Amino acid sequence: MLVMLAMFVGGVCKGIIGVALPLVGISVMVTLLDPKLAVAMIVIPIFLTNLQMAGRSGVGELVTAFRRFWPLVATCFTTIFAVSLFAARLSSSVILIGLSVALLMFVMANVSPWKPTVPARFEKPAGAMVGVVSGVLGGATSVYGPPITMFLLATGVPKSQWSASVGVTFTLGSLPLLAGYVLNGTITSAVAVVSTLACLPAFAGMWLGFKLQDAMPPEIFRKVLLAGLFIMALNLLRKGFFG
Repeated sequence: MLVMLAMFVGGVCKGIIGVALPLVGISVMVTLLDPKLAVAMIVIPIFLTNLQMAGRSGVGELVTAFRRFWPLVATCFTTIFAVSLFAARLSSSVILIGLSVALLMFVMANVSPWKPTVPARFEKPAGAMVGVVSGVLGGATSVYGPPITMFLLATGVPKSQWSASVGVTFTLGSLPLLAGYVLNGTITSAVAVVSTLACLPAFAGMWLGFKLQDAMPPEIFRKVLLAGLFIMALNLLRKGFFG
């Protein structure tokens, strides 16, 4: 029940602002579940919901986004896969601290008055470096979105291209994540069944989130979400260091 609730709430957030499914989902699940199990539970929903998000864009838009951000995709893809193979050996404390760092990065990127920009001539090398950072974070915790989101914002991706850019980078990042967690034995057959079923409330939440985009001021939702994530991050940090 907790997994289903976490996926529904995460799906609503993803439907409204396009991100935050793993951030919210894992933060809710680790209140009662072992962090390693929480990470394993969310990998399949991450992949399928990212695939659905990418499907909202046309093939031409996705190809254009890939051509622009391929260095980010390439380094993120390889790093996530390499790190995820060893993720099962990480302690729960390391996972909790990594998750709290990801949450704090996401919150600070959204509330900071300083908005970094990446000049076009540095976009590809900067993207490659961001891909490595995202890959290490994602391979260990399954949460690789915050650095990518910060980078996409810094490159000035227009709203019309945002869904395609997020869709292609997040979806291609979730492929090696899924493969790595299957190969390292974290995703067992039982976990895969529950994780796949959890996609149903996640998709339901995304559908509701898409509807709420028009009915609810996104800025109000964003502030409430960021406040909640900040509190969750501090709690995860506490659990990571003090148990």
